[in-house]
Amino acid sequence: MCLIRIIGAVGTCVLTTLSRWTCVATRKTKASERTNLLDACVNGDVAEVERALRAGANVESRNADGWTPLIIAADIGNVDIARMLLKDGADVNATTPRGSPALRMAAAGGHVAVARLLLEAGANPNILADDSYAPLTIAAVRGHTEVVRLLVEYKAYLDIQLCCGNTALGIACENGMVNTVEKLLEAGASVDLLDNDGWTPLIIAVLNGRDDITRLLLKHNADINFKGPRHITALRAATELGNIEVVRTLICSKASLNDPSEDGETPLFIAAKKGYHGIVQLLVNHGADLNRQSITGATALLMASMFNHQESLRILLDAEANVDLRDFCGWTALSMAYFSGYPQLVHLILERRPALMRDEPELIHQI
Repeated sequence: MCLIRIIGAVGTCVLTTLSRWTCVATRKTKASERTNLLDACVNGDVAEVERALRAGANVESRNADGWTPLIIAADIGNVDIARMLLKDGADVNATTPRGSPALRMAAAGGHVAVARLLLEAGANPNILADDSYAPLTIAAVRGHTEVVRLLVEYKAYLDIQLCCGNTALGIACENGMVNTVEKLLEAGASVDLLDNDGWTPLIIAVLNGRDDITRLLLKHNADINFKGPRHITALRAATELGNIEVVRTLICSKASLNDPSEDGETPLFIAAKKGYHGIVQLLVNHGADLNRQSITGATALLMASMFNHQESLRILLDAEANVDLRDFCGWTALSMAYFSGYPQLVHLILERRPALMRDEPELIHQI
């Protein structure tokens, strides 16, 4: 009887041990299959992915970074693996710990085929990651126009704003992505939506020297005279940068020539101050106010004199800018040129305005 009990106890112990070994082996197998699936996705190994899935690998397993197999496949742009994972029930809208779905990865990489597959499988085109980027935004940033076109087709929100207030359109303008800008405008993106700094896409395009994008925005009725921070307009911004092509585009599109910024300085004032004589001539030819005074009473003519820009001064004198105007400290263009030590400007002014020989005798005597 005792012997039977001992044998029974030993048998039970052996069975229990075998059962535990079986569980451990099963767990190891599942862990191995999970690792194999993730590695196969990273390596783009279609056959190994298929084998791992047949062996029961968890299609929602995650790597050390928290990425699912589908997110990995979308990131590397492997449409065959992505299709296989979706067929096996992968969650098309699963995200990384930072909120990025597979569609965001496909959009970032410009993987059109994968993006289309995901959208056809029901991917949400408007999921925002923790950095507030939607798939459309990241596609615009990277200049992937075909992905942008696809997302627009699937009703992605066009005007989603980043934490800085910028939109896909604003980013495309900033980065010079002409085709992307064109597609977004054709799809109906808001052409005058402000970022958090108060700039419109038009002013952003101008600040980045993009004449081609400026033309596109104007074609879609961008507000050409919108005043941004410090009352800066697109024309003022283009003038500040000395970009004569953009200035010409804006003038030909009927931009207001005389809108002053917060300091009362007009585009002509700025052009004369910086010595951009080509822009000075362009503004003068189109009827800019020659004698508009800033908040200090200074004029474009006085600026040309102060900063020794002879050609700009010549253009303004030929256009009959008023040489008698003084700023609030009493300076005229002539006195500024003389006391700044610019004799060539003094002679130019007197040559064009000989009456000053009579009107400012004390100064002329010193000369």
